[in-house]
Amino acid sequence: MMKENEFRQLVAVNLVYYRRLNNLTQIELAEKLNYSDKSISKWERGESLPDLYILQEIAALYGITLNDLVSAEKTVPRSHRGHSKLLAALISFGAVWFVATVAFVALGIFLPALKRSWLAFVYAVPASTAVLIVLSNLWGKRLLLFLTLSVFYWTVPLAIVLSIDYGKLWLLFIGVIPLQILTIIWFLLKRKRPETGQEEKERAEA
Repeated sequence: MMKENEFRQLVAVNLVYYRRLNNLTQIELAEKLNYSDKSISKWERGESLPDLYILQEIAALYGITLNDLVSAEKTVPRSHRGHSKLLAALISFGAVWFVATVAFVALGIFLPALKRSWLAFVYAVPASTAVLIVLSNLWGKRLLLFLTLSVFYWTVPLAIVLSIDYGKLWLLFIGVIPLQILTIIWFLLKRKRPETGQEEKERAEA
């Protein structure tokens, strides 16, 4: 059984962890709880414990449970998970469009006779959706995966048609139709399939 001093230290470590995770100073937290920053400091040094009501207020403020504050296992709040996903998507998109911009500028400087340097941005569209396909698959976002797959199917042949002067390339779009139909069927079947307990938990945490 955990001793009282060990328990205080555990709570103290968690209080510091979640406060810093939420980018709050002791003074800012004290203002939100209507307590003095000296009390916050004592809690975080393990010299005393906040009462149950205050612990519940702190947990609600951080978007976690009371158990998270008294457990040795750290939890990342849902809001921070969402921020991490958004950041990953923004970085990925930024990288794709940065490369496209560099390619556009480089082609304009070194191959000024090439009048289609703007195609670098056209190809950036399917490249961006390819990145989003990978991310949405990792995140288990079926609707997003369906939408990005659909965009990818149509923007790839569009980029090819715009790049090459050949009259019959429009036939590529006909080849996309069965892919799109299969993707729609897959999406509808996935929607109808009942979720397992694990999938429900993952969806709730996403």
